[in-house]
Amino acid sequence: MIKNKRTLAITSLTLSALFFGGTFIVVKNLLDNFSPINIVFLRYAIASFLFLLTGGIPSKKTIKPGILMGLFLWIGYVTQTQGLLTTSTINSGVVTGFYIVLTPIFSKIINKTNLSPRSYIFSLAGFMGIFLIASNSYDQLFGNLFTLVCATGYALHIVMVERYIRNQNISQLMFVQSFVGAALCLPFINPSQFSFKIEYVLPILFLGFIVNFAAFYLQLFGQKEVNAATAALLLSLEAIFALIIGILYVGEVLNFTNWAGVCLVLLSIFLIIRE
Repeated sequence: MIKNKRTLAITSLTLSALFFGGTFIVVKNLLDNFSPINIVFLRYAIASFLFLLTGGIPSKKTIKPGILMGLFLWIGYVTQTQGLLTTSTINSGVVTGFYIVLTPIFSKIINKTNLSPRSYIFSLAGFMGIFLIASNSYDQLFGNLFTLVCATGYALHIVMVERYIRNQNISQLMFVQSFVGAALCLPFINPSQFSFKIEYVLPILFLGFIVNFAAFYLQLFGQKEVNAATAALLLSLEAIFALIIGILYVGEVLNFTNWAGVCLVLLSIFLIIRE
């Protein structure tokens, strides 16, 4: 029974990573007509409504964890979306995947989990890979720096989930998280950008329902059975899915140096999880 639960958790996290990996192209296309904050707000608003329907009014014990999770996830979303203005979907997908390196570090500091000294070396290797990926131009570097802040936000979000997910109602917890994210966006949104054209509505619904609702539910469901490091490993498949989608459907191209950076980041991800 325990083995079946773990298998289900791994499957849930892998499917979640697939959904996350598919967001980069969708978001980048929307940025032609929407500000990063407007996109993030709409995603959170849709998810808030859906989680309220499925989970009802949140209990008191979900408030503090949901606020912390919502804050770190909001930082990740806003900086990732801003970074996509000046970096490619492939770069963004890979650099975002660097949270796999940061997660065990934050987990050790916050949740007192074990971390070997070699893990710090792997983290440095990951940073070197990021700069190789960004070596084409300073514009790319600027975008990747935003995305690096995003990776930090996502890593802290995963660690907060590890800390608080036990014995929590997922939908209620996710409602608080989503509501906090939407509320943080309110001072910065531009109402004049909102449009009900079908070419905008469908991508926004995809992001709100498939990603912010379904993918995050799957993530939290999976993290009830596995630790933060394992969850981060499985969620790092997001970077691989983003690479595949970017190459197949957008025709993005990386040079040799960029590929070396990709390999170095992915190698650091693999090695730190082995630790």
